[in-house]
Amino acid sequence: MIHQIPHLPPTLTFGTLAERVGIEIEEHRVQLPTAHLSQHPHDSALGDRRTEPNFQTDFSESQEELVTDPQPTVRKALTQLTQLQNRLMDHLKADEIIWPLSMPPYMADSDVDYLATHFERPWYADYRQILIEHYGYYQHIMTGIHVNFSLSDTISGPLLASGAYPNRNALYFQILKQVSKYRWLITYLFGASPVTENPIDDRMLARRSDITQPVRSWRSSTAGFANHRTIQLDFTNLDTFLASLDARIDAGDLYDLSEYYGPVRVKATDAYHSQHRHSVEYLEFRIFDLNPFTPSGINQNALTVLELLILDALYFPENIDNEMMQESIKINDAIALQHPDAPLPEAQQVAFKQLLAHFKLLQAQAEDGAEWQTTLDDLANNIDQPRSTISQQLVPHIHNDSLQAFATAQGEYWKTTYQNQRQ
Repeated sequence: MIHQIPHLPPTLTFGTLAERVGIEIEEHRVQLPTAHLSQHPHDSALGDRRTEPNFQTDFSESQEELVTDPQPTVRKALTQLTQLQNRLMDHLKADEIIWPLSMPPYMADSDVDYLATHFERPWYADYRQILIEHYGYYQHIMTGIHVNFSLSDTISGPLLASGAYPNRNALYFQILKQVSKYRWLITYLFGASPVTENPIDDRMLARRSDITQPVRSWRSSTAGFANHRTIQLDFTNLDTFLASLDARIDAGDLYDLSEYYGPVRVKATDAYHSQHRHSVEYLEFRIFDLNPFTPSGINQNALTVLELLILDALYFPENIDNEMMQESIKINDAIALQHPDAPLPEAQQVAFKQLLAHFKLLQAQAEDGAEWQTTLDDLANNIDQPRSTISQQLVPHIHNDSLQAFATAQGEYWKTTYQNQRQ
């Protein structure tokens, strides 16, 4: 059941949804000519990984993690992300490129051995070993985009004053549930991992050996970057959600909150065992594959869709229970594992049209809603057929069940383009 908040904001302004926005991108350095994960060390000139806020590494030494500072708008976060990407380009070795896909390149046995034996962050090693035991090596070298989002008082203040929500925690939890429910829209439009280069060895993907490639997004499916299916949480309210996470941690099913791989994570003000007694600071959205057609890995269009989904959750909130949350996982999974050229199921086409109607109502209330028009046109163009989705654009580049040649050429192109711009 959908019920609209009685009063849409009279002066909704593009870019004022967030108090702070941060973007994190994970991406691999890859060595040529083999196109295997780079065995060059992370460049120390980028800073000490224990303290450096903008340049980190993740599960492997080749897996760079670029983190923007908190910014007041999506545009400023994207601008800094581009700056960080350029700085990383400056520190690549001559035979290195940035791999532009979420799914890693082919891993020979020697690559896995190197991954297992070369790791230069001892403070992370115990947790890393637990992840290997829980999931194996391949899942955690998949990469993606995380978007951190805190609400501005411009948006939250009037909603709280109207009594539509009892407190800011309720605002955030409504966003968490509703964006999670409609994650399939992001998967449909921006899923960009249609093939895996490691189909036999990857034990996570082996669980779905019934699926024929290409798909929309291996990474976004339950066969990709996901917790084991036995991890089910209680979405009745924020307290029960966080308490159910605590219970999983206490039982040893999760190491800590960072091992929860749901589409939206809560970031609150205190340690996890008392987190549900404190207020939410921001949400972390973990729903985007790397977009190989942009050097930053994500573009304004994708982030505008996320902003519209957040606004939809606030102004057109749905009553979403545990059963609906579990069903949303199945729906997203089905869409993630469709062929990129397949249309959405009929039920999701209907829901897509309803969302677009909401987005247009929000646009009509915005002082500068014309800024959303390109995104709204793109959405309308893709309702009944995937005419410009990323996975569909990747299909012509797939050869012999692989995007290796495309990814290598694209990585070289972005590096050469950047070097030419500097001259």
